[in-house]
Order: sequence, then C-alpha cells, then structure tokens
Amino acid sequence: MNMIRDRGNIKWNTMMLPEHVKLLREWHEKDQYVAKPQLDEWTLQELSEQLQRAFTNKLEVELNIWEEKRLFKATGKIAKLNINNETLYLEDGRKFPFQSIFGVSLIE
Repeated sequence: MNMIRDRGNIKWNTMMLPEHVKLLREWHEKDQYVAKPQLDEWTLQELSEQLQRAFTNKLEVELNIWEEKRLFKATGKIAKLNINNETLYLEDGRKFPFQSIFGVSLIE
C-alpha cells in the first residue's frame, strides 16, 4: 500500500505572505488564552484560611496561579503575606498578587 506523506502546513507557508503567517500564529496563541477563574465568597474564605495555616505552620504549598491569560502552578513555602499591598511572597523570592491566586494545596 502506498502511503501519502503530507507535509501539513509547511507546504502552504511558501504561498502565504509573512503578514498572514504572523496573524495565524497570533490567532493560534490567543486561542490558548484562559479566562480568569471567578471565585465565590466561600471559596475565597477557604483559600484565605489555607494560606494562613500554611504560613503559620511553615508548610509547603502548591499555588494555582492565573497570570497573563495563562494558568500555571507554583510550589514553595510562604515567606510573607503582605496584606497592605495584597501580595504573597515565597521563600525563593517569587511574589504573587492575591487576585492571581485561585487555588491552594498544602503539601505536608
């Protein structure tokens, strides 16, 4: 049986203008964006309690972060919770605003 070896989008790139290729890449990148998760009052209260417990007991946490239209996870121990500027600081120097945190898991 003779198998067709298709090159996919590569064969079309030579016939496309660079502006079109750029727009297609931007469109594909925007397609990967994630909307910011909305948390209700109960979830925010539970999140706050878990952060306080992890900070006072020096427990390692895994944070679910939404930043720049993307989701990612960060792990570490909480060095400081600054309520004045609403920022969480990890021991390795990273900092996250409270508004970007939408999930906490304690690693005991």
